[in-house]
Amino acid sequence: MRWMVAALAAGVVLAPVLAHAQSSQISCAQLPKAAEFVNTKLQPGPNTDKAKQHLEAAQHATSDAQCVAELRKVDYYAKRSMAADKRAAAKAQAAPPQAQAQTQTQPPAQGQTQAQSPIACAQLPQAADFVNTKLKPGPNTDAAKQHLAAAQNATSDQQCTAELRQVDYYAKRSLAADQHAARHVKCGDVLHPTRPGGVDYHGPPVPGCLPVRLW
Repeated sequence: MRWMVAALAAGVVLAPVLAHAQSSQISCAQLPKAAEFVNTKLQPGPNTDKAKQHLEAAQHATSDAQCVAELRKVDYYAKRSMAADKRAAAKAQAAPPQAQAQTQTQPPAQGQTQAQSPIACAQLPQAADFVNTKLKPGPNTDAAKQHLAAAQNATSDQQCTAELRQVDYYAKRSLAADQHAARHVKCGDVLHPTRPGGVDYHGPPVPGCLPVRLW
């Protein structure tokens, strides 16, 4: 009876390990690409340090099995490093919370001057190019296009500038909505190259899913 329990326990423990080994096609031949990625693409931090330690161990491995085992750890800590960078970027975009809450509750008054955003009517072509090519469809994008049309038909520089401020406001809201939606999207990685940001992904770019070129 004891050997049956032990066998079952071993099966429970080994099953996920074997599944992981089958799903992650990592080989020692990928060592140069792994080294280039870790040394040039990762931001400094504890996970990056761990990735570099295991990379060095893989480079000095005395067998393919040891090299592959270390590369799996490199892959693990590289993903943790990129995930930490994404969380930090999301926090930076959300701060300061009070200013962001005020911005999202109501648009700025059209006659209001904002010293921090030197918007001029001369920027109308760039604004039109951005709104028409960079923003995804949605209510905020529609509002940005309406104010863009009003700016293009303005009869004075003051009216044009006021409308461009509204374009800027709704364009930022559109981008923020896309980024919020992207947080719920599973991005591509080494093991899932067909997801957004993966090497085999051919769909439209997804904010927050940066291209991953780990191997």
